[in-house]
Amino acid sequence: MDLIYRYDPYQPLNFSPPADADAALEILRRGNERFVEIVDRMHRATLGEAVDSTMVIPVNPLSLGLPMWRAMSPDQTPFGLVVGCSDARAPVEQIFDQAFNSLFVVRIAGNVLGTECLGSIDYAVRHVATVKFVLVLGHSGCGAVTAAVDTYLQPDDYSDIACTHSLRSLVNRLMVAVRSAAKGLQEVAGPEITRHPGYRQALIELAVYVNAAVTAFDLRRELAALQLPMLRVVYGVYDLESLRVHAEPDHCEHGQVHVPGAFGDAPHEAEEFHDLARHLAERVIALQLTP
Repeated sequence: MDLIYRYDPYQPLNFSPPADADAALEILRRGNERFVEIVDRMHRATLGEAVDSTMVIPVNPLSLGLPMWRAMSPDQTPFGLVVGCSDARAPVEQIFDQAFNSLFVVRIAGNVLGTECLGSIDYAVRHVATVKFVLVLGHSGCGAVTAAVDTYLQPDDYSDIACTHSLRSLVNRLMVAVRSAAKGLQEVAGPEITRHPGYRQALIELAVYVNAAVTAFDLRRELAALQLPMLRVVYGVYDLESLRVHAEPDHCEHGQVHVPGAFGDAPHEAEEFHDLARHLAERVIALQLTP
């Protein structure tokens, strides 16, 4: 199988920036689908299956965000701002098959908000007029969320985190999502769910989604408090196994495959988290804890 990025200098250069947040998010959604397709073809070719021998992806300097001529510096024109996790397995541009200058990316462990992180976001929203939306992107198997869940479940075993200011600060920021996820699971399945052998893993999975929504909510509130332009704020989670970005876990229900949307809008009110945590808990229980 050949994967070819091809530039034809004789083709017209067409580059139309997205008109609004919906159009910009659709570019990300299609990019993620393209990324999944590329990797899927590689997997099938590795297994010896018959696949199209060549996949050609047309590119040009404008689509790559590169200068058209030497010694020319392009303006910064990303169409979206993404707050993602530092995990090396979740590189934002690759997940959405985007090139240089397409996304303004801020990455921090656990995709939580801190002072420096907010400073970068403040700059982008104030000074990069092309940004149409803000996406908070979590990912499955997040080490920071896992550490927070384990601290919640067995606090006496994590004195090393408690004694380290920087790690403790990170875990504390994640604890709101972990507690909300735990409450959602118990409200849906009852207190006995904590004794289920799959409870810890389900709590981690659910907390990843709730944490992305919590950060999106906090970010939306910060933008309003700073009197910054109110962009559309959404959240999603990148699944390390399926490679897809979804606003809630996949699962099968009554013989039907549930295919969630890629992005969910940030909650507007704190009270919305109760309903959201219960809804996501139902998805996680159906996917992981139901025989």
